[in-house]
Amino acid sequence: MMTNKEIAEKLGISPAALSLVINHKPGVSDATREGVLTQLREMGYEHLIKKAPAMPSNNLIFIIFKKHGEILDLHPFFLLLMENIEACARNYGYNILLYTIDQRRPMEPQIRHLNTLDSQGAIIFATEMQPEDMGAIQNLGIPVVALDNDFTNLSCNAVSINNQMGTFQAIEHLISHGILRIGYLKSRIRISSFDERQQGYEAALALHHLSFLPEDVLDLHYSEEGSYRDMSAYLKGRPVLPEAFVADDDTIAIGVLRALIEHGYRVPEDISIIGFNDRPSCTLTEPPLSTINVSKHVLAAEAVEELVHLIRTKENSGLETRSKKIRIGTKLIERQSIAPPKKSG
Repeated sequence: MMTNKEIAEKLGISPAALSLVINHKPGVSDATREGVLTQLREMGYEHLIKKAPAMPSNNLIFIIFKKHGEILDLHPFFLLLMENIEACARNYGYNILLYTIDQRRPMEPQIRHLNTLDSQGAIIFATEMQPEDMGAIQNLGIPVVALDNDFTNLSCNAVSINNQMGTFQAIEHLISHGILRIGYLKSRIRISSFDERQQGYEAALALHHLSFLPEDVLDLHYSEEGSYRDMSAYLKGRPVLPEAFVADDDTIAIGVLRALIEHGYRVPEDISIIGFNDRPSCTLTEPPLSTINVSKHVLAAEAVEELVHLIRTKENSGLETRSKKIRIGTKLIERQSIAPPKKSG
């Protein structure tokens, strides 16, 4: 039985080159590598050749996290993102695996199965998540990017909507039309995005020295039917309404719009309404609903690009990394639910 040094001499290469070949390390040409491997097999020394490391997969996981399902089960916003995420991942040579985690079921088997999936990284749709829910995800051992939740105080990478910018845009647009008493349609179900939108509403009122009136903030169910029933009950008391409402979400705004019309209010002549998200249903209401647009393509592209960057950074582990928070800007889409500017004088 020859030593590795003797084998290398017989093959006419250095012991170092032989080590590179049998351990599948770079540093020798493909022709040399194939020639040495062939000769080792012919000499009966195939057992020296280490098993080639498995090629990394080209899979990414898109994880849908449902905490209570009251948002995602009713309006699965992630479905509007899926096509864009798949297309962006494909541009980088990756496939997308879809996986759902539902906290209403035992978590341990769901996380255990997730760990068995052959993936380079994960995008987690975190709309319903709370900060304490991120622990199990961050322990997966693969790069993770959170989508639709900033997790401001956590060291994790996130791509989310600039929610305060959105309600700021809505308030400033109404003010530019001479509308100064503006109410808020608030979901009883709270997620981080809704909290940020309400903060934007209150900050915009303060910046423009407008009064914040608690009675103009209406707590409503998060569904078109639920918000319609709640608003209908509220209107029976013949309250003095503000000149306009902005909403946590289109879903609530559409239900309120329907209730106002049925109770004899004219939109936008008597009251203006602005939703948030620019769902397809906004164009089907009467009148069509003005809203804050969130770009699904930009959200998806930024999430995929950031995840690919994390994967490549992990491969170059000597690089220092810091968590990154990316906010995607919003745009007001004006339809027919906003009153025209008031004439001066």
